[in-house]
Amino acid sequence: MPNLVGIWAPGLSRECVTSILSKQLQRVRVPGVNYTEHVAAFSGCAMALQDHGLLENGPQPAVSADGQTALLLDGEVSNASELQRQFPDELTQSELSPPELCLHMILRRGPLAARLFNGLFCLVVYEKTPDRLTVISDRYGARPLFYVERQKRFLFGSELKAITAADPGPRRIDEVGTMEFMCYGSYFGERTWLDGCRRLPPAAILTAEAAGLRVHRYWSYRYREDAPVLDQRTYATTFSILLHRAVERSLRGGRRIGLFLSGGYDSRSVAAAIRKDRRPFPAFTFGAPDSRDVRFATMLAKRLGLDHHVLHVQPPYLHPNCRAIVWRTEGMVSFANATSIHVHSLLKQKMDIILTGFLGEFSGSHSWPQILMARSRQSAIKAIFNRFLAPGLKAVERVFRPSFYARMLDPVNESFSKSFELVANEHPLNIADSWNFLNLQPRGTFQTPAVDRHLFEMRAPHTDNDLVDLLLTIPPRARLEQRVYKKMIAYSFPEIRDVPCTNSARPIEPNFGLEYGLMISRYLLRRAARPLRRFSPEESKLGREFRDLNEDFRAEPQLVNDVLRPLLRSGVYPNSIFDHDGIERLIREHYDRGASHERMLGLLISWGLAVRYFLHDETSDVPPSIFAGAS
Repeated sequence: MPNLVGIWAPGLSRECVTSILSKQLQRVRVPGVNYTEHVAAFSGCAMALQDHGLLENGPQPAVSADGQTALLLDGEVSNASELQRQFPDELTQSELSPPELCLHMILRRGPLAARLFNGLFCLVVYEKTPDRLTVISDRYGARPLFYVERQKRFLFGSELKAITAADPGPRRIDEVGTMEFMCYGSYFGERTWLDGCRRLPPAAILTAEAAGLRVHRYWSYRYREDAPVLDQRTYATTFSILLHRAVERSLRGGRRIGLFLSGGYDSRSVAAAIRKDRRPFPAFTFGAPDSRDVRFATMLAKRLGLDHHVLHVQPPYLHPNCRAIVWRTEGMVSFANATSIHVHSLLKQKMDIILTGFLGEFSGSHSWPQILMARSRQSAIKAIFNRFLAPGLKAVERVFRPSFYARMLDPVNESFSKSFELVANEHPLNIADSWNFLNLQPRGTFQTPAVDRHLFEMRAPHTDNDLVDLLLTIPPRARLEQRVYKKMIAYSFPEIRDVPCTNSARPIEPNFGLEYGLMISRYLLRRAARPLRRFSPEESKLGREFRDLNEDFRAEPQLVNDVLRPLLRSGVYPNSIFDHDGIERLIREHYDRGASHERMLGLLISWGLAVRYFLHDETSDVPPSIFAGAS
């Protein structure tokens, strides 16, 4: 992903805003990576795009004929050529680049033209008259954009570091955001760990003008509960047609494309939809040799004729890379969930653009007993709280000061409740899925690729607008436990139907009744065989995980000796918030007594390094290979 940066500050000269912009660009540059820097500068506004050219969007910015409006496109609009054919009266020029097309349509239709754009993108538009800046995110918030308004300045950037490089301060820790991150591993709504710094929501239009700052939505994650109900075979057939079309769109252009392949449904459906004349297609699987992901992905690759590469994850890979990972991910996710940086050189030999199965969750509901028993909106919210937030609240009691913990409970609960304001559905399963896409996905799934942004682009066929529009019409009963999704794979790709899935370790069974009957039978057999299990060969303890992160942390004590404990001594973790003795007890339990605290240790390290780098501006230990200004 390229980097968008900019400032809107009415009253400042062109020279002044350009000087601020140069600080932002300097902070986000990565040594050894070739970028073209597209710049648009005016009195009171300057913006730039660092572009490695992988998406072939052509020259930028796009500028209107009268020179009054400029647009920068981060990402891509995959249906640009289709729109040009669909609206010949509006798009009269024979060949428009994607940025030019976006500008023309926004000038004719206003920012709501974004409803027509199919792709993962972030757009920035500046109009000299009436001195207005508009920022537009894609439907899913896949291209992160952070912003802050301070001292009559509006700063924005694809990365937090672009904000802190130009923020006149003072900067403070967001206490509620810190509590959310330690409980949940991510953040609700627009919040970050940095006070006042927000992340643009999905499907948002942000406008900065003399009247102030405002954000409104142009699309919503709403299941169409009034849509006509079709039979499941029809849903599955249409799903297959649209998935093939989405994958074909993702394979356009002249760049090298590869696939992240796991043993799950999402990446296998993308792999199977790749045309046979494009194979052997490069595919990469992360994991230990005995993990389900590696075993099942190897089977998939053989059946589909892929050029398969297994990237064995083994220590030491956490401690040597944690600082570089946090510099890239900025405390928005745990560094332990974004470790692909240690194999970048291998990946770069084969590809420039990564295909992923991101947002395959649209196609099926992941249920649990409490959400299935929910009969109202409030009971659904309670079920989601108990599943996603309550376990974290219990765990963080050990690392926070009791007074801080008690003071934050109500604000965090309020923040959690507020995260449902944009959920427009009423059926409990629809509420759970909509909330997932508004919070878990943009704040977690789509933040993780920041670690790869400087070298690779990402495409996610499951986010194709046409496909998602279909999936939002499928009723909860047909989505339950991915019924339609499983039928689609089984009927459209029979050659991989019997390859087990990572989560269940079972082949795909499209008959829902038969599948659940078999599940109950296996459960009863396992219980009956439990007394004899100690005499049988031990199954891999990895289960559905691709690595044993608990043991990987334990194999690298440098994580606490060289990183976490020095951060504690340096004062990065304020005594008013964190219980240093409690953190030390957690460390000893994990490394000396065999306890499993790797999740909390990963979050503590990620938050601490992010605060060191972006709040205190202490960057001396950032690897010079990842930051041009490292000292």
